[in-house]
Amino acid sequence: MPTETFFNLPDEKKERIIEAAIDEFAENGFENAKVNEIVRKSSIPKGSFYQYFRDKSDIFKYILDIVFEKKMQMMTGIRDSLERSSIFEILRIMVGAAIKMAEDDPRLSKISDDLVANKSLMNKILGEYSPSSNDLISSLIKRGKDTGEIAEWVDPEMAAKLITAFMLSLSEMVRSDSEGMLSERARDKYLSLIKLLEYGMKRREDYD
Repeated sequence: MPTETFFNLPDEKKERIIEAAIDEFAENGFENAKVNEIVRKSSIPKGSFYQYFRDKSDIFKYILDIVFEKKMQMMTGIRDSLERSSIFEILRIMVGAAIKMAEDDPRLSKISDDLVANKSLMNKILGEYSPSSNDLISSLIKRGKDTGEIAEWVDPEMAAKLITAFMLSLSEMVRSDSEGMLSERARDKYLSLIKLLEYGMKRREDYD
């Protein structure tokens, strides 16, 4: 995490450093991102960078904190309804949050999705027991099986991986839409996929 020296910087300078880091990680991914480029883009001496952050991983974790905070702001509906909503309603909320983040800041969306898609990187950066969207979705499916909402034959881990792949693809579609016309079509497409999953995963008697 940033040092006290970083937090004591003027807001404009802090913002410049963070924006440079977000650009670098979004453009090149964590493994290929370079501290030298962050330093160059933010117009600070290299020595100053190490007064603010221990290393590349340190500033990357701080960027992930920013991503997490924004996601939590967008996904308030999930927190509020986690205990009383079905998994499929929660997934619909997650679709909306994924689209909004991809629209509002494609760079943060890409950093987040790259991390979710790379389990070894997630473990390296956040630790072996770092939570992921797979873990959240898998736990929701298990809860659905316990309550009888979801059929017993459904494998929570495999279903979670499939749903996460849908979400990553959705975000990429929205980010690649240069004309801003895709969001509603993407939303409709993936809501229909959730409906398909709902039909396939629910207990059959729910449709009798």
